[in-house]
Amino acid sequence: MGFTKLELVQFFDRLTELVSEENKEKARVQIREFFLDFEKSYQYGDAVMQRGVPYLPPYYISTMPQTMQEEIREKLTAKLTEQGAYTSERVEGFMCSKIHDLKELIDIKDYMEWADKELYRNFEKRLKASR
Repeated sequence: MGFTKLELVQFFDRLTELVSEENKEKARVQIREFFLDFEKSYQYGDAVMQRGVPYLPPYYISTMPQTMQEEIREKLTAKLTEQGAYTSERVEGFMCSKIHDLKELIDIKDYMEWADKELYRNFEKRLKASR
């Protein structure tokens, strides 16, 4: 028997309610990681980019707030300049990618935290809308 993504979200939401208060955030992080891996395994990102689907998940840099995008652009420019590999085209190419793709170049921890919170917030909205 297969599950739709919505059914999986509902299932995990019910499981999270059973977890103790101190472990709820850990459980939510594990659930988000599961969904990110699930989407990667089915090449969700490729489908989004090729089919013109209007929704981009929050771990794409282009969906982040403008201030975050500017911070990332500045950090990328500095790092690539330091490496002697700076071109504006290269920076723009990175800005169209996922934040995970930059982990070798810059510290992405704060951006990942934002993306995780936003991703979970989106799941919660969809779950409430489906009830």
